[in-house]
Amino acid sequence: MRTGLKLLVLLALAVGFALIIQDSSGYLMLVTGDERRTVSLTTGVFLLLIAFVLVYLLVRFIATLGASPVTFKQWRTRRHINKDVDLLEKGWLELIEGRADSAEKDFTRLFNHSHNPSRQVIASLAAAKAAHLSGHHEQRDKLLQLAETKSMNLPRLAEAAATVKAELLLEQGESKQAQALLEALDTANGSNQVHIQKLLLRAYKQTGNNEKLLPLARIMLKKGRVDRFEALRLIEHAAAGSINSAAPDEWQYVWKSLNGDEKTMPLVALAASVRFDAKGDHKNAGKVLEDALAISKDIRLLKAYVQTAGESVHDRLAMAQTWLKNDGNNTELLTALGYLCLKGQLWGQAERYLTRSLAISAEVGASDASQETGVSRDEALAHALLGTLYDRLGRAQDAIKHWRIASAATSALPVLNSGSILPAADTTEDPDGPPDRKKLDNLDDRIMSTKISVDAHADDQIDEYFDTAPIPGYEAEKAVRK
Repeated sequence: MRTGLKLLVLLALAVGFALIIQDSSGYLMLVTGDERRTVSLTTGVFLLLIAFVLVYLLVRFIATLGASPVTFKQWRTRRHINKDVDLLEKGWLELIEGRADSAEKDFTRLFNHSHNPSRQVIASLAAAKAAHLSGHHEQRDKLLQLAETKSMNLPRLAEAAATVKAELLLEQGESKQAQALLEALDTANGSNQVHIQKLLLRAYKQTGNNEKLLPLARIMLKKGRVDRFEALRLIEHAAAGSINSAAPDEWQYVWKSLNGDEKTMPLVALAASVRFDAKGDHKNAGKVLEDALAISKDIRLLKAYVQTAGESVHDRLAMAQTWLKNDGNNTELLTALGYLCLKGQLWGQAERYLTRSLAISAEVGASDASQETGVSRDEALAHALLGTLYDRLGRAQDAIKHWRIASAATSALPVLNSGSILPAADTTEDPDGPPDRKKLDNLDDRIMSTKISVDAHADDQIDEYFDTAPIPGYEAEKAVRK
């Protein structure tokens, strides 16, 4: 827009100047010594303009020639930078696409081509990540060492090199070295880098440092810096690990430091219930499991709740029946009730709960066409419990039936064809009683006193007493020897 306005102004000035000098009768005289040169005013003005343009172009040409070394150097620098940028873009695109080998080659070329230390550090770090993905661990270590050396005078790139190194160490399983690097970076940056803290979560989990994992996961969850599901899973893992690894006199301090939601997590509740049971406090052990089961009917919690009932089996049975009122079609809960009834010797109720659980499972399996055929683990447990119940009631055939179903579901048993079973051995010629000791002694004497004569035709006489069937393995061994 501005260029167009300038052209219009210049055009207007040119037209105005042409109109002014069109009717002019003036002239321009140039006196040089004894000579006089006279031209019209219009011609003189145009000659002056042409002379001005020529002088301007000459000056510009001389200036360009004087600045040509600097200009050529700047051109080479721009060309070099453009090539670096092209290699960097190409390498990152290949790394994103998963072509780690090609990315490693391009980043290595960039490192060797570039003269800029920052780009060399970035290229070596990217090449190290590509080499790690390709499984070239020796080359990766060399590239990381180069990045650390080049970034010694570049603080920000030094932090980037340490971060990449820690991440690769975590993926390789060197958690302790990675943890030391990440803790130093976290302290230097004032706990402001989310990526470093996420890597610290991984490092603490791999090293089993639950004392540091638990508070960091809480902070990350509170600030929304990590996915809620992942944070809760880490908190559950750390809290349960702290309870399990704490000394007998200290685990209750860990338990009291947890909030209400953390205490109802399945792994935490299981760990606390085991500790309470080991202490002999079965009441609190059951209370911990009941609070957790009120939130989620986890199969692990149900299993622990029914198996550690002890003398409080009737109280736990009553509590489980209240849960059943709100969730009457829960097959796992019905199986747990059947287990409690068996422990309480309530045979009729146990059979009712277990058969109901199997009936609901069969209905669900029939309605879900995409479900694989077979017996689930929960159904196998119900069949095993029914087998135990029927065995206790003297119903042997029913017990064997359910035990067979349970064993087929929990282990890979071969399917036997009834037509290929070998017949029973013929025992009609077997002696009825024990052998006579005196006859056996006489038989030994006769065997010891027997003399065998060998002559030239002995082989032919002996062969008729042997079976003509080949000895297993003999022919193969003979062929090998040959």
